[in-house]
Amino acid sequence: MKLIKTGAALALTAGTLSAQGVFEVSPNDGVTESIPLEFSVFANVGWDDNVTPTTIYEGDESMYTNFGVGANYVNITPQTTVDVNLKLGMIYYFDAPEDPSADDTYYSVRLPFSIVHRVSERLRFATRNYVFYGLEPDYNYGAVNDRSNEEYFYISTDNSIGYKWTERLGTYTGFQWNTLDYDGDDSRNDRDNFVLYNQFRYVISQQTIGTLDYRYRMTDVTDGRDSDNQKLLLGVEHRFSETAVLIARAGVQYREVDGRDSQTDPTFELEYRNAVNESFRVRASAAYEINDYGTSLFGGASFENNQVLRFNLAGDYYVSPDLYLTGGVNYINNDYYGGGVPEDTVDVFNMYIGATYEITHNLSGNINYNFTTSNDDTGALNRDYDRNRVQGGLTYTF
Repeated sequence: MKLIKTGAALALTAGTLSAQGVFEVSPNDGVTESIPLEFSVFANVGWDDNVTPTTIYEGDESMYTNFGVGANYVNITPQTTVDVNLKLGMIYYFDAPEDPSADDTYYSVRLPFSIVHRVSERLRFATRNYVFYGLEPDYNYGAVNDRSNEEYFYISTDNSIGYKWTERLGTYTGFQWNTLDYDGDDSRNDRDNFVLYNQFRYVISQQTIGTLDYRYRMTDVTDGRDSDNQKLLLGVEHRFSETAVLIARAGVQYREVDGRDSQTDPTFELEYRNAVNESFRVRASAAYEINDYGTSLFGGASFENNQVLRFNLAGDYYVSPDLYLTGGVNYINNDYYGGGVPEDTVDVFNMYIGATYEITHNLSGNINYNFTTSNDDTGALNRDYDRNRVQGGLTYTF
């Protein structure tokens, strides 16, 4: 009987973790209690030693200011969970970049929001959405593989129905749609993806669920070849404790690019999360697949594929009730090939550390350091650079 009760609790949980990217895009990930609507204002000052790293003006440095407003809301009831987080910001570089195509002012919007509604013990609906406009890539999410000197607009929506057919067997069925739209010359890399997926979930034990995923993705490329992709993944989700979970999936990816021969490649996804105690939380992930991001070149040429290996590690630690530390690393290996152009490999390594101190109940100060290095094997994509950023500021919440 204990296994059946545990199975009922596990059969429809964690069903679409991978669909949201490497980590959940909401900063409220892991929150178990409601958060009343709160607003914030922030202002930072920083230094960037390589404002336009992928241009001939690499090494252009400048002080900058970054400020904006935010809103956060979480409502958790036995039937419905609503999670909304909004951040509006602006970056202003005091020294205008030497690159004539670059601006001294950039704007950003970041809005993850999700709703999960449990109709009954057997049936639930979920919609997870992410809206982003801005300059910097979010390496934890993975919408963009490396640095861009242009603002881009990204929307992602994932909608699913979960149903528990028996005490041990459940399914998640849904669709995803996302679009990537650059402002300037990089518009040749604009993409639209539409994905249909179904996941079977079977309770193996009190802590373990076996999964079988099928995903079909259609990709529309603005200046390149469209493609169809199918994935078949066999996986396991194992809870070591109430706070520690491992998600592992591996299988094959069948890919067809317009006008080219089809190919079959291995693919996998790994994710580990652990709230070690009330003070320390760690997350790690790795993924491997063939995708279409960043494959279009100037002059109409394009690669057929980008074979991507991605690794991420992040940790949060409360030294005291007032002092909070965070840090992490991201590694992305991009292998571009096919399409009649020479193969190119770009390795991106990103590292960040930060500290936040609560000065008063509503006011906190923060300082952050970020280092990025990118190695472009042949130089075809002009992605060979180092970059350092340091930033400090204040945030007021009310």
